Amino acid sequence: MPATKQPNDTTSSSIKGYFGPVATLALLIILLVLIYPAFKHVAKLNKELSDARTVKASLETKLTNLETAKGNLEEVKDSLSVLDLALPVGSDIAPYLKKIESLAAKNQLGITAVQFSDVPLSKPNREKSLKTKHLDYTITVGGSFTNFVAFLTDVEKFIRTSDVAAASLVKGQDGNLSESLNITSYYLGIDFSSNQAGKNTSVGVPSE
Repeated sequence: MPATKQPNDTTSSSIKGYFGPVATLALLIILLVLIYPAFKHVAKLNKELSDARTVKASLETKLTNLETAKGNLEEVKDSLSVLDLALPVGSDIAPYLKKIESLAAKNQLGITAVQFSDVPLSKPNREKSLKTKHLDYTITVGGSFTNFVAFLTDVEKFIRTSDVAAASLVKGQDGNLSESLNITSYYLGIDFSSNQAGKNTSVGVPSE
């Protein structure tokens, strides 16, 4: 009887049965290796697009805020100069005393003395953190009582923010009145050391 080859046929069939899935798996692995860089690149592009949309939205918001701020600035532009006169940056002592002198001259009073303390003479940088500071000084004038009252009214009406803390009248031996005012004026400034300020200083009236 001829020998049968069934075992070999069975083995061959088994090999053929395993080859299909293995080949398919190998093909999938190769495809994944080839596709993964492209997939990674696409994911990177999607992230960049998402970030770009976020940045664009942020820039659009900032642009809208800038437009709003610009509109607000236009509305208050005329008031800024008035605010700067009412509450200047720095003590602005020289032009302030000139204005006080002009008010005294207007009311036919002569300034005999001006004394102030702790006054910074330099103007601070607007970019620094500014605080409301006060300038205390005493001014003495000579003239009639009626003119003195008018001068006091003008000082209180002056656009720069000031408070008259005290007023005193003294009649001299010659019969003339000497009037003194203790005044506190305000400005925007920074904290300063004593060597940056004029302390308990008497000054002459600045010339025009």
